[in-house]
Amino acid sequence: MRKLIALLTAATLFASMTVSAAPSPSAAAVSASGASSEGFRNTADQEAASTRGMTAGEYYNNAIVSTPGVANAMPVGQGGKIIINGVATNLTATLAKVDKATAEGAKAQAGALGGTLLNVVKVGFPGANYNTATINFYLKGLANGAKVAVKQFVNGVWVDVEVVEVRADHVVLNLVNSGAVAFVQLP
Repeated sequence: MRKLIALLTAATLFASMTVSAAPSPSAAAVSASGASSEGFRNTADQEAASTRGMTAGEYYNNAIVSTPGVANAMPVGQGGKIIINGVATNLTATLAKVDKATAEGAKAQAGALGGTLLNVVKVGFPGANYNTATINFYLKGLANGAKVAVKQFVNGVWVDVEVVEVRADHVVLNLVNSGAVAFVQLP
């Protein structure tokens, strides 16, 4: 009888055990594989780039290669060493893509100046408290001696930006605001 009770107890325990399937990949693992297939190191980088409208290459190089609505956009980058209120820093501006409406406004500004829109990018200075930020932009392919005018979209109005220097592949600006910056090559 004891053997029968023990056998029934063991059978009951065995039959009532929860069966677990092999663990499935987590959402993070699935997303991470998707992130890496698009060139991102992780999903956090992919999400940060997405909010700025950037590809992996643009995000990791802090550059805007293409802009919606701007044909033949010249790549624009920024790498750091910004001068804030006359003092050299290790700060880096963040670049982001603008929307198509802002790009159209920048094209209109270029047309009004009689020039060609090279590109328009959104510029931000996270954590910087400044009156003037002197910032060197890299514009791949800009010829030495090119005439460049720059406009910035501030509070719904395009305003002139002080151009400090133009040299091969570079335009140095004094910015007093964050926001969309349009680079216009003049004839």
